[in-house]
Amino acid sequence: MLPRKICALAAALAGVTTLSACSGHGNSGAAPQAARLPAVQASRSHCGEGWTSAQAGVIRLNVRNTDVNAAEVYLADTSGKLYGEIDPLGPNATAVLTAQLSAGSYHLRCSVNDGDPVDGPTVKVTGTGRGTQGVEPVSSADLVPAVIGYQKWVRSRLTTLQTQTDALVRRLRAGDRAAAQAAWKTANHTWHTMGAAYGAFGATGDAIDGDAHGLALGVKDPGWTGLLRIEYGLWHGESPSSLGKLGTALRTDLSKLAGQLQTTQFQPLDVVKRAHEISEDTLQQTLTGNHDYGAHVQLDEALAELEGTTQVLSALRPLLAPRYAGLTRVDALITKSTKDIHAQPDWQAPASGRAPSTGHAVVDADIAQLTELLAPVPTRLEPRVA
Repeated sequence: MLPRKICALAAALAGVTTLSACSGHGNSGAAPQAARLPAVQASRSHCGEGWTSAQAGVIRLNVRNTDVNAAEVYLADTSGKLYGEIDPLGPNATAVLTAQLSAGSYHLRCSVNDGDPVDGPTVKVTGTGRGTQGVEPVSSADLVPAVIGYQKWVRSRLTTLQTQTDALVRRLRAGDRAAAQAAWKTANHTWHTMGAAYGAFGATGDAIDGDAHGLALGVKDPGWTGLLRIEYGLWHGESPSSLGKLGTALRTDLSKLAGQLQTTQFQPLDVVKRAHEISEDTLQQTLTGNHDYGAHVQLDEALAELEGTTQVLSALRPLLAPRYAGLTRVDALITKSTKDIHAQPDWQAPASGRAPSTGHAVVDADIAQLTELLAPVPTRLEPRVA
């Protein structure tokens, strides 16, 4: 088994985080220079053996798992802060662990087969080279209160969305296109605030907000349902009353989702990842118009997704604030992005036939920078056994 993640403590983007950069290889691809690095064992009985000294600055260790099970290997200081990791490292596999350390005392920490971690011998790092900031490890248990609080918020938003969908159904059945379009925009906005929960919705989420990409008949496929299908119909001349059955199906799917949320617990790692991935999706999917079926509400959806990011960060803030100095910059950029969207005269939807304003590029730049700043969040808060 080759390492799927060589040092999750690596910098997500250069210059964004002070954590160390790491790289590694499995046995078949080991670089020739790895043979000249300190050969270090990772196992329950010999964790860290082979590493005896180092000079401050960038250090590299050629780590080999000599256990019969996969291992997670961390480089830690005496306070427990982490500076590098290889996760996982398969039996008899090797990888190069790279970290940037200042003078001090460090050791390797090995968790084999997700078992209790074992610490290797203490190594004195000497010299004047600069090191990077260590990360206080977070466990799944640490994240549980934040995840529960976030999931409670999602349930409340879903209740709001159900009420908004009821209004949408009434307007569809009444045949009032303008009123139905307005009701659809309201419901669509609420849905897009719930971004960090998408991974937990599964097939029900696809039924609620799936697009026509990949369907055999595209936008004409009878199996296409949900918000985007209703959008397509409302902005492509279909009779609003003919879309009533799709509104009813949407309401049914939302009720099904509400039932799922009563018995499903969000996974901490999923919520942590979405703190970054929401803005990434905004940049790659929303602002590019990839899911635009006629309403042209990309900027409004981006605004909703900023709300969603804010809510996730609010839930994670007690754990994130002491671990990520860039959080203040994140808050400021979310505020700026929100103002820049509101500054666009047609942020809720451009007039028919009008191209997006030049200000759209400003919003694109904001979200690109925000995505970059949020990239370290999953690294800082990823649950670890260490």
